[in-house]
Amino acid sequence: MLIETQIEKLRSHYRRCGTLPTYNEMKNLFSYKSKSTIYYLMNRLVREGILRRKDHKLLPGKNFRGFPYFQSVRAGVPGPAEEEANDHLSLDQFLIDKPLSTILIRVRGDSMIGAGILPGDITIVERTGSAKPGDMVVVNLEGEFTVKTLRREGDAFYLDPSNPNYPSLPMAGYAEHSLVGVVRGVVRKFS
Repeated sequence: MLIETQIEKLRSHYRRCGTLPTYNEMKNLFSYKSKSTIYYLMNRLVREGILRRKDHKLLPGKNFRGFPYFQSVRAGVPGPAEEEANDHLSLDQFLIDKPLSTILIRVRGDSMIGAGILPGDITIVERTGSAKPGDMVVVNLEGEFTVKTLRREGDAFYLDPSNPNYPSLPMAGYAEHSLVGVVRGVVRKFS
């Protein structure tokens, strides 16, 4: 359990600073007195794929941001449990293809419940200047964001909800509108 605490401290430092701490910084971070203890720990983390070495520098490895990843779980009849994780999976890497152009937006309202987007969910939105009909998009309509499915009918564009209690919105009906981006995923936390 102690090593998990150290890994989380490394992750936290990396999130704050954009780099891994130096060996001297690690001594303070972990309250160690010896650099040899740090060296032993770093070698272990390199073997486990949490860190990697390049040109005498430590860098995040493939398992640095990830969580233990099991291939599957049955949603029907129970099957044999796997005891070991097959790999590590980073949710950032799994959900976000273009991190520099991705934003997260929390959903208010229930107009997209038919598409599985519920109030309180967080949409993963890739900022882009274009979208095609059928894309789920976030659009700024006169200063307010809305998430809908883009539809084209002739030369007109509409924003369709996924809830029969709401009407489609013709984009021409808004003096100011701009595409914020295309929804690439949704995150929901269960309480």
